[in-house]
Amino acid sequence: MKIKVLGASGSEVPGHSCPALLIDGKILLDAGTIAVALNIREERSLRHILLTHAHFDHIKGIPFLLDNLVTRNTGNTVTVLSGRDVLDDLRKNIFNGRIWPDFTRLPDPAHPALQYRAIRPERPVKVDEYSVVMERVHHTVPAYGYIVEDGARKAVGYTGDTGPTDRFWKSMAARDVKCLIVETSFPDRLETLALASGHLTPSLLEKEIAKMRPPPPKIYVMHLKPQYLSEIEAEVEALGRGNIEFLKEGEVIGL
Repeated sequence: MKIKVLGASGSEVPGHSCPALLIDGKILLDAGTIAVALNIREERSLRHILLTHAHFDHIKGIPFLLDNLVTRNTGNTVTVLSGRDVLDDLRKNIFNGRIWPDFTRLPDPAHPALQYRAIRPERPVKVDEYSVVMERVHHTVPAYGYIVEDGARKAVGYTGDTGPTDRFWKSMAARDVKCLIVETSFPDRLETLALASGHLTPSLLEKEIAKMRPPPPKIYVMHLKPQYLSEIEAEVEALGRGNIEFLKEGEVIGL
C-alpha cells in the first residue's frame, strides 16, 4: 500500500493544503485537496473517497474534481463513502443544484459522475481490493475515522478530525495497523479551544496514545494549524517518542 499526501494542513495558506491522502492512486481519505495536486490521468484513476465528515476543509476538492470529470467527458463515477449523516450533509448543502450541481444526475442519471454509499460503523466493507472499517470519532459534527487494510492484511488508521476518543482505538487494536495518521491542531496553551472544537493538542495526543493497545509502530501527525506550526512541532518533539513524524505534503508513505 502506498499513500500519497496531497494535503495535510489544518488550514489553507500558501504552502499548506487541506487534508487528502491518496491510497494506491484509487482511494482518497478525505478530499480537501484534489485537482490542484493531481494531473488529468491521476484524476481519472480515482474511484472512491472515504469522507470523515462534512466540514469544508475536508470536502472542498470534490466539487472541482466532479466538474473536471464531466467537462472532460471521462465517463468516471466517483463513489463517496461515509456515514449516512455525512452524506446527507453533502446532498442537502453542497450538491443540491444551488451551491453546486447535483452530480448524481450529471452528465446523465444513468451514468453519473457521483454516487453515494452509506456505510455503518464497525462493519468491514470491501472497497476495491481493500477491507475498510469506519468508526465514530469525537468532533463537533458527525465524524468518522477509517482503518484501511490491504490484501496482505497491512492497515493504515486515519482519524480525520477528532478530540479525545475511544472507539477508534478499540477498532484499531483488532487489526495490524502499521501506521496511524492522527490530527494535532492546536498547541497545549489552547487546550480549551481544542476540546471545544473537537481537536487535539500534543498533550492530548499523548493521552490518546496511552489508550492504544499497543500503539502502531509509526504515527504521523497532521492537521496542524499553520499559524501554530512551530509551537506544535516543538511540543510534539518534546514528548520524546521516536515513532512520531510530521506528515509532509507531497511525500509517499509505503506500508
